[in-house]
Amino acid sequence: MTRAQRAVALAALALALGCGEDRATPIRAEIAKLKKERVPAEQLEMATREAGESEATRDAAVEKAKRDEAELAGAHAEVDRLRAALQHEADRNAELRAQLEAKNAPLAAAAAQTDALEKKVAERRKRLGALRDQAKALARALQPQDPAWAETRRLAALRSFSDDVAAQLPTEPAVRALASALAQSPPQRDTLIGALQHLAEVLDHAAEEGLAPVAAK
Repeated sequence: MTRAQRAVALAALALALGCGEDRATPIRAEIAKLKKERVPAEQLEMATREAGESEATRDAAVEKAKRDEAELAGAHAEVDRLRAALQHEADRNAELRAQLEAKNAPLAAAAAQTDALEKKVAERRKRLGALRDQAKALARALQPQDPAWAETRRLAALRSFSDDVAAQLPTEPAVRALASALAQSPPQRDTLIGALQHLAEVLDHAAEEGLAPVAAK
């Protein structure tokens, strides 16, 4: 029984107990008012049911929000984990790159040194080959019928050539032999030709090897 129903029953009971006409009139008016304001039982039940359903819907929404929040937190955690893993790989790659560069540095230096040595060997071969050809040409140029002025010019050219070849092969016996022949007074043509021809053979071999010492500059 609802509160309104209890009020109506109490008013009817008071009326039934023999209240006078004057006292019954206000009671009847109160009963009429209560009946007018009374909420039907069906509406009350429906409101109660809807309130229960609304509360259940709210609870479900709260639970779903909690699950969504937990999933979001998990997603954030996974993103943080992946980001940390990516940074770890980046750091590892940087470290490996640094190690490779450290290992490649000596190789690059060795390669540069090899290139420089090859260039020096090529230049030395070219220089020795030019000296070889010059020695052959000087040997052919020495003729017995040359006049004195021509012989003087030839000997000057031979001394200059001897100095040049001595700078390239300072310890070579063939170079010293040519210097000794030029030191004779007067130099002997046949001795000079023999020394030049032998020196040309030595220079030819040195040019092929490319290993003759170069004089310090």
